[in-house]
Amino acid sequence: MGQLPGAGVFCRGGCGFSRLLAWCFLLVLSPQTPGSRGAEAVWTAYLNVSWRVPHTGVNRTVWELSEEGVYGQDSPLEPVAGVLVPPDGPGALNACNPHTNFTVPTVPGDWGSSVQVSWLALIQRGGGCTFADKIHLAYERGASGAVIFNFPGTRNEVIPMSHPGAGDIVAIMIGNLKGTKILQSIQRGIQVTMVIEVGKKHGPWVNHYSIFFVSVSFFIITAATVGYFIFYSARRLRNARAQSRKQRQLKADAKKAIGRLQLRTLKQGDKEIGPDGDSCAVCIELYKPNDLVRILTCNHVFHKTCVDPWLLEHRTCPMCKCDILKALGIEVDVEDGSVSLQVPVSNETSSNASPHEEDNRSETASSGYASVQGADEPPLEEHAHSAIQLWPLVIIIMLR
Repeated sequence: MGQLPGAGVFCRGGCGFSRLLAWCFLLVLSPQTPGSRGAEAVWTAYLNVSWRVPHTGVNRTVWELSEEGVYGQDSPLEPVAGVLVPPDGPGALNACNPHTNFTVPTVPGDWGSSVQVSWLALIQRGGGCTFADKIHLAYERGASGAVIFNFPGTRNEVIPMSHPGAGDIVAIMIGNLKGTKILQSIQRGIQVTMVIEVGKKHGPWVNHYSIFFVSVSFFIITAATVGYFIFYSARRLRNARAQSRKQRQLKADAKKAIGRLQLRTLKQGDKEIGPDGDSCAVCIELYKPNDLVRILTCNHVFHKTCVDPWLLEHRTCPMCKCDILKALGIEVDVEDGSVSLQVPVSNETSSNASPHEEDNRSETASSGYASVQGADEPPLEEHAHSAIQLWPLVIIIMLR
């Protein structure tokens, strides 16, 4: 059989194991090649069984009609009838010995001769030989058909027999209980006649072992997929929560650091308001008297309402990227998000950037104005929320 689509594709994590099991699952369910017997349909057989019971010198016939047989995969699909005859001898029921004989009833013929009636061989499954051996022996002995009954302990279960090379006569299988009942009647001297008619056509046969293998494979694939999904979701949720806690901690420390920065209300005559005064690098508006401004550790000045949201999210100067936490002596542990205050520093800190650097970075600060105006939650918060939304789906899958 050719390679199934996707069988050669590899992926990371537990996907490789799940793909291997899925390939085995598809291998069982995939259509077989034209020469394979598994691709053929199964035909049932209608059985019309009659018993001729001697009773007070008068023969009484009892009929029984049922659909309890299955045609062999290599058997001709045609009706047949005859007296059921088991092999001679109690140990020859399997008909595995090539010298096995059958005692066939006869009827009077012309000129005082006797003629064998049309008969069907009743043979038990097993004994170390194949179905083809049993059916071929019955054909050589002159049987019109072969009726194979299943192993003891299988009740009335049947399978479609495969008997290549032995398709000369009709061959069906019946259940063990049915075959044993007929055999015991024959051993008591009752003549049993069977008429076999072609029954209904069914889809490709799947035996119990295939069903068991498919069920186990499906369970393993489902368990592995759900387990990997839960593990992946839990790990992603844990990482998202850890980073979210770190972001919240950084935001809390940034809020404390912002509270320690100097505030000033501009007045008429300040250098920021004069003809050569600067504009706020965040909102690009000129300073006016009575504007409340924030002076950062690098001595850059911004409107308080403009720079506070920026500092809360970025913790750096919009112009020179000076880190206010480091400038105030707050060191952040990147691993667990814990912070420790090292040394208190005066609010009046010298500038860390030259005028040339300020001009080069003013454009970058202006471009960040949109994020200052509408400060959203960090992306990690969104990842944590999306990971939490995955859990109801996991619970639904497990309940099914």
